[in-house]
Amino acid sequence: MSEYQYYRFECVNSSLSVPQRNRLRNISSRAEITSHSFCVQYHYGDLSADPEALMMVFFDIGFYYTNWGQVNAYLKLPAGTIPSDFKAINADFYVSFVENKQNQLLIFTLEDDYRYRDDESAESFMLHLVALRTELLTGDYRALYFHWLSQANDDMALEPLPLIAFDFQQLTQAQLAFTTLFDIPLPSIRALHLLLQSMPAHVPQTTVLTAQQQVAKLTDAEKDALLCRLFDEGKIFAADAYALLRTQETPIEYSHWVTVASLHPFWHVAEKEVMQEDRMAEAERLARETLLRNEHLEAVYKAHQSHWDSAFEEAARGCASGYDNASRTLQVLFDAYQLKQSSSEFKQNFDVFISKNKQRKALIKRLEPLQKIMLSL
Repeated sequence: MSEYQYYRFECVNSSLSVPQRNRLRNISSRAEITSHSFCVQYHYGDLSADPEALMMVFFDIGFYYTNWGQVNAYLKLPAGTIPSDFKAINADFYVSFVENKQNQLLIFTLEDDYRYRDDESAESFMLHLVALRTELLTGDYRALYFHWLSQANDDMALEPLPLIAFDFQQLTQAQLAFTTLFDIPLPSIRALHLLLQSMPAHVPQTTVLTAQQQVAKLTDAEKDALLCRLFDEGKIFAADAYALLRTQETPIEYSHWVTVASLHPFWHVAEKEVMQEDRMAEAERLARETLLRNEHLEAVYKAHQSHWDSAFEEAARGCASGYDNASRTLQVLFDAYQLKQSSSEFKQNFDVFISKNKQRKALIKRLEPLQKIMLSL
């Protein structure tokens, strides 16, 4: 199997200038480059640039996957967005945290992932990255806990994280997609939810300000800086204002922490709860499927004559596809008659069908399983 690599990077709160697009074109002559994105695939060779460097200079979100099982998701934020205490999530092979004076970059990594993935699903996940980035900008740090939690059952040396009373029972769609992609075990998230029910924690600071409230927090000098940028560049974005607001905030002094030791007493209960919920969800799914199937069989029985006619017509075509269609129709008819407790009525019609088509050996062969059932009635 030949190798395959997919890179996609996008701007969320900015756009690429013509000189920037020219620089990107020099990196790859065959990439799809727009004013907001860069996308390229490789069947051989590789990107002639460091994805981390591209993210820090040009883009806000990014996604990379290969057919040998590696996945990277990139999130860039204004400097100061993520409190320094969350940098404890930085771990080789799982999460990388990179920053400079302007930006913070999170790189989430998955290795040895052999689930089927294609470019369309990768592009769809970019929408979740946009949502996750927005959540982090507004103070919802739940995504920062997931990889830490996935390691907590095996690594007692993990540094603690701030214990903030986020709702880990009701995750957002983007967070659920993230946990699915990176194989975050749900019992670990449930354990943190249970721990929060029994320990003091910090109140989440996720209030979303209106535009007027955000502007009111800026000084005259900061407003002037934003206006100058507007005139210089022709546009300004929310991230520019967020960056200014972050510089005004006083760093939080955390006094409540989640440690591996504090989490472990809740593992067993969390696993039992998740297993029970999975069983209930599976039972509900099967019940829904049974209901829908029975409704379909009721409709088939109500129109049984047209289905018998269809089976005869398909058989008369004298070809493999016709025989396949006829045998499927007869199986559905049998199930419908069974539901109505009229198996004997089905047998009478089935015997007529066999009698009129007994010369069609290939069809009769297909109907042998159903014939055996008829003999047992």
